[in-house]
Amino acid sequence: MTETQGVIDVARAGGPDRRPGGRHPVHRGRHREIKRSGVAVLGLALAVSLTQLPVWATGDDAGATGDGTEVEAPAPASGGGKGGPSYGGRSTGPAPLETLPDDPNYPVPEPPTNEVLPEGMELPEAVDEADVFQRNVVCDPVAKPGVIAVANLLGQHYDRPGYTLSRSCIDLRSEHYDGRAVDWQLNAYDPMDRRIGDAAVTWLTDNDGEVARRLGIQSIIWNHRAWHAYDGTWRSYVGQSPHTDHVHLSFTWDGAYMRTSWWTGVALTADEIDQGPCAVIGGAYAAVPQARSTQECVPAEFWPNVTGYNTVRPGGQGAGVELLQSILEVEPTGVLDPATREALIAWQDEQGVPQTGVLDQLTYAVALGGEVPELPEGARAPEIPDYRVTEFTPHLRAVVTEGDRGESVKVLQEALGVDGDGVFGPITAAALTEFAEAQPLLKDDLTATDTLVWHLLEQQAHPLLAYRDVELAIEDRGTPVVLLQRLLELEDDGIFGPITQQAVLDAQAAAELEPTGIVDGATWKAIDDAAVARAEAEAKAKAEEEERQKAEAEANAKAEAEAKEKAEAEAERIAGLEQPEPSRAAIGR
Repeated sequence: MTETQGVIDVARAGGPDRRPGGRHPVHRGRHREIKRSGVAVLGLALAVSLTQLPVWATGDDAGATGDGTEVEAPAPASGGGKGGPSYGGRSTGPAPLETLPDDPNYPVPEPPTNEVLPEGMELPEAVDEADVFQRNVVCDPVAKPGVIAVANLLGQHYDRPGYTLSRSCIDLRSEHYDGRAVDWQLNAYDPMDRRIGDAAVTWLTDNDGEVARRLGIQSIIWNHRAWHAYDGTWRSYVGQSPHTDHVHLSFTWDGAYMRTSWWTGVALTADEIDQGPCAVIGGAYAAVPQARSTQECVPAEFWPNVTGYNTVRPGGQGAGVELLQSILEVEPTGVLDPATREALIAWQDEQGVPQTGVLDQLTYAVALGGEVPELPEGARAPEIPDYRVTEFTPHLRAVVTEGDRGESVKVLQEALGVDGDGVFGPITAAALTEFAEAQPLLKDDLTATDTLVWHLLEQQAHPLLAYRDVELAIEDRGTPVVLLQRLLELEDDGIFGPITQQAVLDAQAAAELEPTGIVDGATWKAIDDAAVARAEAEAKAKAEEEERQKAEAEANAKAEAEAKEKAEAEAERIAGLEQPEPSRAAIGR
């Protein structure tokens, strides 16, 4: 029997195990049934795929090469898994950052100040925990909102706006490959750039790395030196790039998604840190995270059966990709492009395999009719909890620009306050530009959406969404309690006492939730929704009252005008009656 015939026989054995599964929390589409004939053809095409199996997917990373320049994690790293690709550089022994002295010929601005917290809110005394280095285990080259925000913050403040973000995945590790790193372009041999770089990284790392930890920055590389938040120590850096032409910033998952105290005003504790995705399947990328996970990864040694077909990463090509696209019902480009990848993630979720966005061995096996094996804990990405889902959730990774059409455009239009016809035309473009100009974290010349644009639009519509992960109970204090009390229309003293607890119990009863008196995510949402409903009702009542008063004023004005007109007409009539009739003598003359 030939290999091709074997593939066809496997395909004919039946489709994948249709196990129960919820809708994908981000990419909501109908379940796609795989046609057996399509599977057979897919198997034939995969056999002649032109792509390469990653070096590290074979378990042998000795031959890994590339231009990765990121720092190797010298501390215990989160993410689980062993082996695999390595980083393109490493930090060595302690070495102080060498900075140039101040020079009036090269004046460097004072450090940035926080202008994003709500009015009246200040940064807390506590600082976010930073215990581990969260290494790259995911292939997801989509720049995350917190990374873009920090890049724009530094670039605009120091008037050095150039930076690069995500990169296509290769056989090296780098947080660029999962959208959690930025290279801020500065020249260490230029006296002005050097002083800007020195000043910026000093601001970030001073005081045990306070600002870096508030921003969720886990490592910095600049001019032959590397720094890590987990121990706050500058070290010598050795790698393929000395980082003399850019400052490299790598972020935790919380920092990447703007969940840290610089953005929220609430410092993350060790128990609240997003541990990130778990690399528990040998030779494969971890699932792309959809929601935060505070559970540490459980080590596992699970190796899937090798199908013999080549792994295809985002941007990769192969004859099998186009046929996969026909199954996913996306444009058949032959490239694992962003649209195909998002559809693939949704399909992987529906099939019960890790949502990697990569054509990997488990995905091939299921596509060819195999059953989903029992997977290690943490292999699949956790779903977004209901209390975090908004109208923006399915679109947070969508890139739309002028000329595009669709549901993402319609959601964008509604958020920008323009006619939601689903067509990105000049009016929508102008509204997006106006929104960007009002946001200090966005570039003014914005022409398309990115993850930061969507994050800010969602935050504008749901200002307290970030606090739904903060659990509150009796005797708690601080900013989240103040915000909760404002939603409940209580005195905002920031102390969770009996009065606040009773108001929480009442809100839970009204929302038909378990009356615990503890504010969890579902309770936050219920209280927030109730406050929004009250505000909308008050706004509606106010608008109706204003409309009534306007109508009444118009009616009164009309009545007054009519009365005046009638009075004038009556006066004219009376005046005509009072005029004396001409005498006969006058008539005779």
